[in-house]
Amino acid sequence: MSGTLTFAFWGGSDGETKGFQEVKERFEAQNPGTTIVLKTLPYTGFFSSVDRGIVSNTAPDVFRVDYTSIGKYISHGVLLDVTPYFSRSETEAFLPAFWSAVKYEGRAWGVPHQTDTSAVVFSRKAFEQAGITSVPDRLEDAWSWDEFSAVSTRLRKALPASKYPFAYDWTAAGAYRWSSFVYQAGGSLLDADLAGPAIPSAASRKALDFTKGFFEKKWVPANNTIKTTVYSDNFFLNQTVAMTFLGDFLVPEIADKANGYQGGEWGTTFLPRDKAAAADLGGNAIVAWKGTSNPDLAAAFLKFLVSEDAMKRFCELATELPTLQSLAGQTLDYQTRPDAMKVFTTQATTITDTVVKETTVPGFATISTTLQDQLELGLKGGDSDTTLRAIASGIRQAVAS
Repeated sequence: MSGTLTFAFWGGSDGETKGFQEVKERFEAQNPGTTIVLKTLPYTGFFSSVDRGIVSNTAPDVFRVDYTSIGKYISHGVLLDVTPYFSRSETEAFLPAFWSAVKYEGRAWGVPHQTDTSAVVFSRKAFEQAGITSVPDRLEDAWSWDEFSAVSTRLRKALPASKYPFAYDWTAAGAYRWSSFVYQAGGSLLDADLAGPAIPSAASRKALDFTKGFFEKKWVPANNTIKTTVYSDNFFLNQTVAMTFLGDFLVPEIADKANGYQGGEWGTTFLPRDKAAAADLGGNAIVAWKGTSNPDLAAAFLKFLVSEDAMKRFCELATELPTLQSLAGQTLDYQTRPDAMKVFTTQATTITDTVVKETTVPGFATISTTLQDQLELGLKGGDSDTTLRAIASGIRQAVAS
C-alpha cells in the first residue's frame, strides 16, 4: 500500500501537534512509499476551509472533526463509509458510546479518535482563605448543586468584589456544555427518538434557573458570557476566579511553570451533580473524504490512528482521553499532572449514551448556534420560559432540516 494523503487538523496544543507528527512518521515507516502531508489550520475557519475544498473537489483526504459537527458531514453524504474496513471485534474494542458517535443508519463514517470533558480546577489558597477544607476526590462524593452553591457563597464572601468564585466553559462553540446541567437535573435536549425537543421541561427550567443564579449572585464575572472573548481558563490564569470549569486538554496550559497558573497550588474536582452526574462530550473523530483518490490508504490511516499504541501515545502527549475500552481501563502515562487527569478520566464515565446520541445528531451544529444565541440572552436576565421555548424552536428546525 502506497500513495500520498493530506491530513488536515486545527492547531491545538504542542502535545497534539507532536502526537500527529509521531503518528505520521510511524505510519510512513510501516508503509514504505506512503506520505502523509500534515496540514495544520486554525480552528476558526477550519470547517469553512474543508467545505470549500469539498465543493471544489480539493478537500483533504483525511480531516479532523469534532463530535458536535460530525453529524452535518454524515448527513451531507461527503464522508467515506469505513464500515467495510472494520471487523465486528474491532468496532467492539471501542467504548460503545463513542463508536455510536461515528455511526449513522448502521454505517460508520469515521473513527472516534479521542475525547475530552469538563471538570473543575480550583485554587487551594483561595479555598483555604474561604475556610473550605474538604473537596470531593471521588465521583460518588461530587458536590450536589446545593453543596456547590454553598461553596460558591463562601467564596463570594471571602473574595474582594473584583474577584469571583468561578467561571464556566460554555463560551462560543462550547455553549452546548451548558446542557450538562439539564442532564444532571434528569432531563435532555431532545426526545427519545431524537426527532424533536424535550424542552421546555421541569429539568431544563431547573437547570436554567440555577445557572442564571450564577450572574444574579455574582458568582461569575459579568463578562463570563456565552459570546465573550475571554475563556474560562483565562479567568483562572489571571486569578479573577477561584475555580473554573475547563476541559482536560487545558491542563498543560494551567500547569505550565512559566506561563501557567501563578496563584499557588491548584487542584481538580468533579462537576457538581443533581439527580445524576453528567458531563459534556468533547473531543474529535477523524474522517476521510468520500472523494479521496485512495480510500483504502485513507481507511488504513484511520485504523492506525485508533490502534491501541497510537491512541495511547497521542492521548498521553495531548493530555486527552482515549476511546478504546482497553485504554479507558488503564492508567495512562500522562506527563502533566496525572493527578488532575485521573479526575477527568473518571468524570468522562458520566458521558452517557444519551449525551453522545444528542450531541452527534446531524443538526447539532445548528442546535449549538441556537444555544449560543438564546443562552446569551437567557443567562443575563431573560425570561426562562421564553428562552427555553426559543431553544426548543431552534432544535425543532435543526432536526427537521
